[in-house]
Order: sequence, then C-alpha cells, then structure tokens
Amino acid sequence: LVIPDNKQQLIDETKKLISDYENQYAEGLITRGEKYNKVIDAWSKCTDRVASEMMKRISATEVTEDGLKINSVFMMADSGARGSAAQMKQLAGMRGLIAKPSGEIIESPITSNFKEGLTALEYFNSTHGARKGLADTALKTASSGYLTRRLCDVAQDLTITKQKCDKPG
Repeated sequence: LVIPDNKQQLIDETKKLISDYENQYAEGLITRGEKYNKVIDAWSKCTDRVASEMMKRISATEVTEDGLKINSVFMMADSGARGSAAQMKQLAGMRGLIAKPSGEIIESPITSNFKEGLTALEYFNSTHGARKGLADTALKTASSGYLTRRLCDVAQDLTITKQKCDKPG
C-alpha cells in the first residue's frame, strides 16, 4: 500500500477552502447550515481525491520477470475477493469523515490513515462507532430477553389440543 505523495497538498488545499467558508460565515454571507454542507462536501471530495490517487498508484504495479503485474492487495480488492476500495482508502489514504451518535457528520475528518498511525484524538473519535455498537447490542439483548420472558409468562397457560392445527375448522 502506497500513501499518495500529494496527500498533504490536497489536505492543505481543502483546509484553505474551509477557511474561506469560515470567513464567509463570519461575515454573514452564508448561514451555518450552508457552511456545514460546504465543509462536509469539501472534505468528502478531498477524501475521494486522496483515495483515487492511492488507487492509481497501487494499480500501476511492478512487473515480474514473466511480464505479469502483481500487487496482491489491489488484486484482492479489485476482484472483490477480499476488502474494498473504501477499506484500502482507510489503510493508506485517509480515514475521512466520522458520524456522531445522532447520525450527524463531524466537520473535522480524520486525515491520518492506519499505515501512518492515528493520533490519540483521531483514534478515540474513530472508535466511537465500535463502542456505540457494543453498547447498543447489550441494550438490545436485554430488551429482547425481557420480551421473551413476558411472552412466556402470557402463553404459559395455553395448550394446543388439536392434532393438525394448520387449517381453520
């Protein structure tokens, strides 16, 4: 996996664009909602450009002495056997935008990737989904267990007396 050479340049260009949006908002030229949408759109485009640069670099692979192109990671993702371009983007491109528990997207993305390593704050933000998923699973398990217990309590006095009960009458 190859980190694109121009990744930092793309991020810096996007930061400058977002600074312009902040100034427009401060001057009252755009609303908070417009600024939010423009910032999310700018970071999404930046993430996509970094990902396409990375894919372009790894798809142009080395050639063996037999004349065959080999890049096993690209071949697995491109063929659909394992992984995807989105996962490769997080490995060598940038993690990108993360959502809050409410579903709203956080305006500041994770610009690092797993190959470079995440800062403590980036790691904490990116693991939020996993923590929330575990908590939700525990809560759902308790709710379904409670429902099962209530259904058993209600149906404990019921007895099926017919041999074939699949047809009415």
